[in-house]
Amino acid sequence: MSKQVSIKEFDSYIKKITKELRLDEIEKKELEEEWKQHLYDHYSSLRRDNVDEKEAIEAVIDQFGPVKMLQEEVNQTYPSSMKNHLFKEVLIGIICIVASIIGPGILIGAYFQPYFIVAPIQALVVAYFIHRFIIKKQTYWMFSIIGFIPIYVIFLQFLAQMYGSPLTLELYLSEIFSLDWNRLAGLNGLYEFPTLHMFWYIILLAQLVSGNNYVSVWKRMCNVTFHYWAMLLIALVIARFQSSAEWSVISMNVILLYAFLQQVISNQQFIQWKEKINRLVAKSRKEEN
Repeated sequence: MSKQVSIKEFDSYIKKITKELRLDEIEKKELEEEWKQHLYDHYSSLRRDNVDEKEAIEAVIDQFGPVKMLQEEVNQTYPSSMKNHLFKEVLIGIICIVASIIGPGILIGAYFQPYFIVAPIQALVVAYFIHRFIIKKQTYWMFSIIGFIPIYVIFLQFLAQMYGSPLTLELYLSEIFSLDWNRLAGLNGLYEFPTLHMFWYIILLAQLVSGNNYVSVWKRMCNVTFHYWAMLLIALVIARFQSSAEWSVISMNVILLYAFLQQVISNQQFIQWKEKINRLVAKSRKEEN
């Protein structure tokens, strides 16, 4: 968005529109930023043509459209948006369950047990509601930074407990990056300190290459960092209440994978993937006929 003094009429106008939209907080925030950019760009164009400031503001808002009309247009697309959301959640859920079924066999040579399916379903239900209705509501980058600090300190204490010794800089640096498989996976599955950071790096990289131009990359990086580490902390808490060590490990790993996939698979990416699959299916059917 243009870097200029905020125009309260535009801010108020956009807030009125998004207030009644049936979208989640992140989608509303992105839509606000996109619309503001259009408003400010149009306003700047009029001002360059020597249009009076007040007249320019009124002209921009009038041309953009009535609040009710815009709300109706956006809300009409909500069913398809909700459908894409459900498809994305199902895809992530399937990946997590499949990983839970084959993961123990790959990592520790365990034979399949019924709780390899029951435990991840339980963890996924909890993860979904906590992520969608609590964690994802936080979209302000400054609060994300403030919230991340105590969460990360807890994980540093967790690291010290793992090694049974005070945390040193040398120990910390050795744990925040590793390509050694024996350190990336262990008794806690993939819920190991180096792996948590490796996933974090991938999430940050995904934001750097994202096509989202309406919210600055560093704000998005702050928010996804908080969302990711907050979910990991919740995974630790949930694991404490499990009836067995096996259920605890599966729950932690499922929530870890769920949190990771939520951040690297954006709604836009999912829609693009789905459209590509639909095109491939349509093409194959056409060739068959």
